[in-house]
Amino acid sequence: MVDESVTEPVEPTFEEQLAAARAYAMRSLARRESAESELARRLCQQGYQEEVIEAVLDYCRGYNWVNDERYGAMAVRAGAAKGQGPLKIRFDLRRKGLDDGQIDAAFEQPELDWFELAFALLERRASVAELDDFKLRMKWLKYLLGRGFTQDQARHAISAMQQGGE
Repeated sequence: MVDESVTEPVEPTFEEQLAAARAYAMRSLARRESAESELARRLCQQGYQEEVIEAVLDYCRGYNWVNDERYGAMAVRAGAAKGQGPLKIRFDLRRKGLDDGQIDAAFEQPELDWFELAFALLERRASVAELDDFKLRMKWLKYLLGRGFTQDQARHAISAMQQGGE
C-alpha cells in the first residue's frame, strides 16, 4: 500500500524565487555597501539561478541600491582611513569586480594626499631615532610598501620624518 499523503516538493516559481532573492539582497545591502559582483556572488551562493540574479541586480540598480562607482569611492576612503595605500586598495577593488575605469574614478578624491597619509601612518608607528639606523629604516620602508604605498610615497614619508615633519 502506497501512502498518498506524501507529495513531491514543489519547485518555487520564478516570481517566488525573484521575491526571495530581492528580500535577501535588500537584507544584505542594508548591512553593508556591496559591489555588484559581490552581491551576485552572494546570491549565487544562496542557490539562485542566473536569470533571477540578473533580475535582482537590475532591480537594485534601478533604485540605486547597488552602485559600483559609489562603492569604489567609499572603499578608497575606508582603505585610506585604515592606513592602506593606493596599490592595496586598487588591488582589493579589482578583486571585488570593479573595472579600471571605475577604480580610476574612485581615486579621484582631491582630499586624499597619499604622500601625507604615508607620512601620518609612519609618524604614528615609528620614532625619528629608529630612522637613523639603516636596517630599521628599511624595515619601515618595507612596512609602508606592504601597506600598499608606492616607493615614492614611502620614501617621501621616511625623508619627511627624518627632516622633522613636513
